[in-house]
Amino acid sequence: MGFADYPFTSRYHSVDGHRLHYIDEGQGPTLLFLHGNPTSSYLWRNVIKPLRQHYRCVALDLIGFGRSDKPDIDYRFLTHYHYLRAFVEALDLTDLTLVLHDWGGPLGFRLAQQEPGRVARLCFMETFPFTFDWEEFPLAARPLFFAFRDKRLAPWLLQRHNLFVNVVLRFSVVRPLPRSVMAAYRAPFPDARSRRPIRVFPSELPLNDRPGDTHRAIAEIEAGLEAMPQPMLLLHFHPGAVLGRTRVAWLAQRIPDLEVVDGGRALHYVQEDQPERIAAALGDWLARRIDAVPPRPAVAKATAAVTAPAAATPATARIAAEDDRFTGALRWCWSPEHHGGLVAAWSDAGLVQLCFAADAEEGRAQIEKRFPKAVLEPTDEDAIDALLADPAGTPLHLVGTPFQRAVWRALLTIPAGQTRQYGELARQLNSQARAVGNAVGANRIALLVPCHRVVPRAGGPGGYHWGVARKKTLLAAEGIKDL
Repeated sequence: MGFADYPFTSRYHSVDGHRLHYIDEGQGPTLLFLHGNPTSSYLWRNVIKPLRQHYRCVALDLIGFGRSDKPDIDYRFLTHYHYLRAFVEALDLTDLTLVLHDWGGPLGFRLAQQEPGRVARLCFMETFPFTFDWEEFPLAARPLFFAFRDKRLAPWLLQRHNLFVNVVLRFSVVRPLPRSVMAAYRAPFPDARSRRPIRVFPSELPLNDRPGDTHRAIAEIEAGLEAMPQPMLLLHFHPGAVLGRTRVAWLAQRIPDLEVVDGGRALHYVQEDQPERIAAALGDWLARRIDAVPPRPAVAKATAAVTAPAAATPATARIAAEDDRFTGALRWCWSPEHHGGLVAAWSDAGLVQLCFAADAEEGRAQIEKRFPKAVLEPTDEDAIDALLADPAGTPLHLVGTPFQRAVWRALLTIPAGQTRQYGELARQLNSQARAVGNAVGANRIALLVPCHRVVPRAGGPGGYHWGVARKKTLLAAEGIKDL
């Protein structure tokens, strides 16, 4: 593939009647890439190409940028956030790793702080989840950005002459950009009217000379950094433009779980200078940070003892409680007697988690990952025997987003010995197969909420959080062998 090509399928989703363009490539844990000014998902093309082999890579064009619509709106920071949040909710993106640059940084940090149940990890570079003053602004760029923030000069410089693309972007990379790349960056902005979104962002910068909604919103992000639970990767480049060594040290003092990696020589649009290095560093970090539970040999030995899960009764008879989050006390235990090892956790309202685990340590780690703020209290492993002896009488406490809970309730209606396709559930819920698949994959009550009974239209068993081999074993125990 060439340096300039963009070999992805365009997709669209409408928010408030306006189309947002995005790409959705690959399969696996979901990465959401967010760009800034004046770029689009095109900025991430050479980072996504290698990563899509192992991850689901979603890259959005912010409203007014790239191939997204350019309606007559104000294009301020909180407006962009409104469209971003609606997009994430519509696609029901969960367990997200955000990959952030420029204005995509404060947008992503705000999403992570306001939707911690959706955002699991952050990787960021050349961005500003903080307020700053002119003394910190790059000296060479100060006169230009003073002019960009002037009400009289900004329309002439940014809309009529397109200086942000033709000058700022072009001279904020180390390697010369080919004509084909510059043409791709100019394409979304053919005339002065189309460049209005570019003009707004410089005036929104959280500098100390212009207090307002945006400055307050980013000040809130800055104040919340120390309380963020998500692990983060900061890619630092030299000489860089936005994040110098002093600010990197400042971030390292405030973010509880931050890993800083040298990304090499680059200026501001680092994806053009170091795409391979960004992809490699992100892939290495994710391999250490994303908890995968592979199928274990013990499953094969326990096959003879596998029994089909009891047919689900109507959801209204089994669900004791539903929540978006849970922070209270949980009773938990691990038993080696079923399916090669099971771990279970209960709240006062009912069962919140039932997972496959080879030992108690792994089981506890799964519960802690799902409910990091819960207080865990051990209970006797006989509780799992009682649970499996009477699954239909076990109240469930479903903890997830409203859409996830709707999908899980639909799973409860699939009888043992039958399967449903993702598309069938999507039509039932008036949704999309991809969103349903994400919600199915987020289920952590195995067996009783039978996500193993959902299969792809194309054939085969499809994916399963606890491994395809285990899914085949469960389906075979219910008499389903020809997939």
